[in-house]
Amino acid sequence: MRESSKALRLLAEPYGPADRVKCAIWRAAKLADLSYWRCSDLWYLKAHRILPDEKQRILDALAEKQQAEERYELAKLRTRLATLESRAKKHDQSLDSETLDLFSWTPR
Repeated sequence: MRESSKALRLLAEPYGPADRVKCAIWRAAKLADLSYWRCSDLWYLKAHRILPDEKQRILDALAEKQQAEERYELAKLRTRLATLESRAKKHDQSLDSETLDLFSWTPR
């Protein structure tokens, strides 16, 4: 039960400066496809039990969120790398694409 409560809290992140717990529970409930009250009971460990499909929905939603965050991070890094390569080429004309390609890496 604690695992699901912790997963719901992770699912609700990030919290805004004026974010209330109620908003975080709503966000987690929506992402996990649970009702607000069911999510609230799990959040505060008031539920007597958790159904296997509820637990799976929470874990699936958390995995999906983490994958989306990883894709976003990778896109940011690629953009940053492209910017740095552009600046390097602009300031040092002796750099050619082969030299810069030594530093590029793409996952397979």
